[in-house]
Amino acid sequence: MCGKLNEMEAELKELAVALFDIGAVKFTEVTLQNGWKTPIYMDLRVTISYPKILRKLSQTLWKLAKDSKNIAHICGVPYTALPFATVISVEANMPMLIKRKEAKSYGTKKLIEGNFESGDKCVIIEDVIVLGSSALETINDLRNSGLKVTEVFVVVDREQGGRENLQNENVEVRSLFTISQLMKYLLDAEKITLEVMEEIMGYISKNKAH
Repeated sequence: MCGKLNEMEAELKELAVALFDIGAVKFTEVTLQNGWKTPIYMDLRVTISYPKILRKLSQTLWKLAKDSKNIAHICGVPYTALPFATVISVEANMPMLIKRKEAKSYGTKKLIEGNFESGDKCVIIEDVIVLGSSALETINDLRNSGLKVTEVFVVVDREQGGRENLQNENVEVRSLFTISQLMKYLLDAEKITLEVMEEIMGYISKNKAH
């Protein structure tokens, strides 16, 4: 067990550095979807330009599944998480569903694409959670379609209230990284300075949902 944990941590450290090197971790002030300004931004969209990193990240994310035999489907939160879900679907032979941003106004007018039955268990794949609103929107649409959703696998939890918000809706959050862990890995790899880490962690501690 200890060996597996050490192996997983080694993978996470390697991934953290890889994400930094391709510009998926940006230390610049941007405004998040909820209107908050932040000195750090996770842009995981860039992974589609780096197939080896995309594959490795997706494979490692799927290791968060404790019992994949009880999972009937996965669904990536549109749109950034769709590539991760697609890689997992193909490599793990796990059926995938796609949640549209809005139902089609023509044809079948489906909101959820893919074959499923009411009561099937579906796991959500997400890139980053801040307050968890995007994941929750997808969860509600899937639940309204008869699916059972109790877990979210996320690459980065920014530790700003999303995990708690999702837990309040009976959804367990499993993350590859918290923002704290990610900063520690980058500091250990000498990709950032202690001052940068302290600035980021100070911002996170002061900007959380209450």
